[in-house]
Amino acid sequence: MVLNSSLGGEQESLLLTGDTGVGKTAMIDNYVARFAIKGNRWAEMPVLKTRIPSKVREQNTLERLLIDLDSRASSRRRRPYKEGALEQRVIKSLIEKKVKLVIVNEVQELMEFKDANERQTIANTFKMISEEAQVSFVLVGMPYATMLAEEDQWNSRLGWKRHLSYFHLSKLSEADKKGYIPDAEGKRHFASFVAGLAGRMGFEKRPNLTGDEILLPLFSVCRGECRVLKHFLADALLNALQSSKDTIDKPLLSACFDTKYPYAKQNPFECKLTELKLVELKTETSYNKGAQFKEDRLIGRSFTDLLPVHMLLSKTPLKAQ
Repeated sequence: MVLNSSLGGEQESLLLTGDTGVGKTAMIDNYVARFAIKGNRWAEMPVLKTRIPSKVREQNTLERLLIDLDSRASSRRRRPYKEGALEQRVIKSLIEKKVKLVIVNEVQELMEFKDANERQTIANTFKMISEEAQVSFVLVGMPYATMLAEEDQWNSRLGWKRHLSYFHLSKLSEADKKGYIPDAEGKRHFASFVAGLAGRMGFEKRPNLTGDEILLPLFSVCRGECRVLKHFLADALLNALQSSKDTIDKPLLSACFDTKYPYAKQNPFECKLTELKLVELKTETSYNKGAQFKEDRLIGRSFTDLLPVHMLLSKTPLKAQ
């Protein structure tokens, strides 16, 4: 995407969506870190990370862009701009800092309680900035941000669309679309991610967390949510270091769970696997723009009923690669 601007012509943009805790912000931060700014405030900034402000309007969206382009600007009061001058200042700053990619987080704010005219104004502003500054945009938000792509002024400018999903251990049967069957690929994906986290913990020997006796309880803790999993394993790592342990094992994870969730009815690391309570994401957070009352428009995520654990047990242990 960064290199796209060197080709000239209309700049491509990407819409990246995913539910809360799926890892959107972490992915953005890891990508932006590859282009860390070196030097003073006037140094080049190939990638700009910003966000849609709450109570979004065209003016405060542009002001937010200026603040993120110049970190010192947030500490002083900005003078008012004449009509059109603010857009030109943003474009000039993007060109001066040689920005090639603008990542805009929280774009679902454009859908929440905003009418089509307001969204079109901001879409046109982004289009002008993209064309005149020769930058591409990555718009990042909740699953219902895809509704933006249903509107003509946005659809033509979002050439790429990607979605991040929660981890899953099961999937709907293709036969009846009602019953759940094991998702072997989903389980391998989850195990691979857990193994990757274990490999970054810094132990001389990487902890083996991919056997069913640990992997499934970990899934029970996080319900497939990346952020919860990472935070739990980070707490376990801290406990291991404080206890001078040379690895993370099931007893340590059990103790960590008791500390983190003292009122939980079941410790997944203590019960039998056949008694383990497992659920996963069923429906993502959605937005009903036709709801009569504003407070009814946002519809929270929901999770499945308890999954039959016996169908998820591996016949052969999953090995960390």
